[in-house]
Amino acid sequence: MKRYLAFYGDYYYPDGGMDDFIGEHDTIKEAKETIIKAHLLHRKEDVKWEWAWCQIWDTETQKEVFKRN
Repeated sequence: MKRYLAFYGDYYYPDGGMDDFIGEHDTIKEAKETIIKAHLLHRKEDVKWEWAWCQIWDTETQKEVFKRN
């Protein structure tokens, strides 16, 4: 498993837990890029992030390192 786990979801239809998992990455930057790609694919009209959320989890520190909601 890589250090950073990226999660992304829609406020209206969250799957919860690992069902919202979209990728594992070596850097926070890579995780953010994956989240942006997912957002552009699913919610490109949501430029203010009103309908979606995301999180990046650090598997080494066991803490959330980035969140947008």
